[in-house]
Amino acid sequence: MRTLLLTVLLIGLAGSVALAADLPAADAALIEGAGVPLYPGATFATGSKDVGFRFATSEAPAVVRKWYQEKLAGWVLFDKYDSWILYQGEPGASMGDLMSLNQVQVQTNENLPEWHDVDKSMTTEIVIMVVQ
Repeated sequence: MRTLLLTVLLIGLAGSVALAADLPAADAALIEGAGVPLYPGATFATGSKDVGFRFATSEAPAVVRKWYQEKLAGWVLFDKYDSWILYQGEPGASMGDLMSLNQVQVQTNENLPEWHDVDKSMTTEIVIMVVQ
């Protein structure tokens, strides 16, 4: 009886845990509506419209950055202070200005697997901020 109860409890708990790949449809629509494509094969890790959306991939940052520069050809690159941020706006934006602009950041984050329970090879972080 205890085994059956434990099995039912574990199955119930497993069903309530959100999977890392579950980007809510409304959030996907928000990102798409801003004209920002999602990197193929990237896994949603966490986020919301208020703090941005964090994705993980096993692709090298240089590969992901090149892909975004090709897809968002009209966007401007902010490449200062160890940051790589592609943003929608006028050239010459400051870090403060970037907070009010749509943007994509790509960087290495060795902590992603531990923080978000993604595969240990997924250490490239993609952060998408959409201003409403």
